[in-house]
Amino acid sequence: MRPSAHGAALVIVLVLVLSMAVIAGAFAYAMKIETRLSVNTQSAPELEWLGRSGVEFSKWVLDTQRRIPDQAGYDALNQFWAGGPGPIESVDNPFAGISLKDIPIGEGLVSIEIIDLERRINLNTVSEPTLELALQVAGVGAGDAGSITAAIADWRDRDDLEHAGGGAEKSYYLGLNPPYIAKDGAFDDPSELLKVRGVTPEMYWGGRLGPMVSNRNAAGHRQPISSVTPDESGAGMVDIFSAISVGRVNINTAPQAVIRVMLGGDPNLAMQVIQRRAGPDGVDGTEDDNPYRTMAEVPGAGVTTGNLFTVQSTTFELHVDARIGSAHKRFVSVIRRGAARDSQIMLFHPE
Repeated sequence: MRPSAHGAALVIVLVLVLSMAVIAGAFAYAMKIETRLSVNTQSAPELEWLGRSGVEFSKWVLDTQRRIPDQAGYDALNQFWAGGPGPIESVDNPFAGISLKDIPIGEGLVSIEIIDLERRINLNTVSEPTLELALQVAGVGAGDAGSITAAIADWRDRDDLEHAGGGAEKSYYLGLNPPYIAKDGAFDDPSELLKVRGVTPEMYWGGRLGPMVSNRNAAGHRQPISSVTPDESGAGMVDIFSAISVGRVNINTAPQAVIRVMLGGDPNLAMQVIQRRAGPDGVDGTEDDNPYRTMAEVPGAGVTTGNLFTVQSTTFELHVDARIGSAHKRFVSVIRRGAARDSQIMLFHPE
């Protein structure tokens, strides 16, 4: 065999070996995924039982929290349920030795995250002027904020009449590729905003995806930037809105962007609220927090402010991570805490 022919044959052999290695690797990866799915499927009933057990544990935590004498009457980020240190100075700390991570239940482990939904603005009940201001605080330009507000109003109302200035009803959404039906009803989840005319992922996710890439209205025309300076935290719609809550915002748990919106867009007043509750270290959720225990303590508190804010939370979103060996599944639930030991489970499903 001539040298050139020998070299060509060697190259072919190497290519074949490499190809077989790639195929073998892909097959092994596919089998790994298949095995994992099979394990999760076989463990599905047990994982769901663990998930529901995590919800019951969360209900106990929230009910116990409001029975702690020196923390009764308010909910704040330094409390145990929110991931804070809890009543560390109390000799009767009911959470001593307890964690929200890797809780052993039966043969599995459960980790829980509890988020109160009163920290955000209710998307279904917020007025259109406040909605438009919230969009501007989230970094949406003035022109876009007006048209998107109209589109959101059309999405949640039950008629087929388009709001002026950028509204959208069934005819618009059916003309898209692919087409879909406008909700014409209350939002079940803030993620529905991504289906509303004019809303972009950058607007919804905020700083997670970087700065806004456009400031154009639905017709494609560039609009002037709003006089409202966007929140410095990079808050997006997902950080500002919830679909389920009692309506008033908990001033102890709300992010600065939400407090700012509820106070008419004033960033300085919102900062004062945050600085007071965060305590000397300026960080929420730590031992030196100084949460508001009554609305009378809030700067400039009055009848109007009292109708907007509260110091307690009622609606909580639970994220439950359930594990049995290598099997793993996440669940999300929403509960409404009642006056007695009767917290209502409003929804429960895989995340």
